[in-house]
Amino acid sequence: MLQFRHFSPKMAALVAAILVCAALAPATAQPAKRSGAGPCRQGALSLIGMLDSGEDNTADYRHAYEAVVQTCGPVAPPTTPAQPRAGQEACGKLARAMLDSIEEGKMNTQGFVQTRSRFAQSCAPRSN
Repeated sequence: MLQFRHFSPKMAALVAAILVCAALAPATAQPAKRSGAGPCRQGALSLIGMLDSGEDNTADYRHAYEAVVQTCGPVAPPTTPAQPRAGQEACGKLARAMLDSIEEGKMNTQGFVQTRSRFAQSCAPRSN
């Protein structure tokens, strides 16, 4: 029987990202279906964890990014990357702002949509 005595933050972020990806996969297959606060909160937490550990060029980050940007909050017109990619610190602040809105019950507000759009425009996954 396996015993886990030490569970690193990096491993916790990876496990959270996998769980979020699994939870959001059906939502991404049906664009009209929106995720609830729980999956979006987990997605934002995963993004924060991956940004904090410099893992914003991984497949997990790309998947969590797409899930949060595509399925969390009200539908908004697609954004085009008009800004250069922001640094990890700025992206972390935007992800935390999204998380704060979700936790305050404001995910369905224009403020959340604006923060999510800024995140989408400036924090897209880095190419390898």
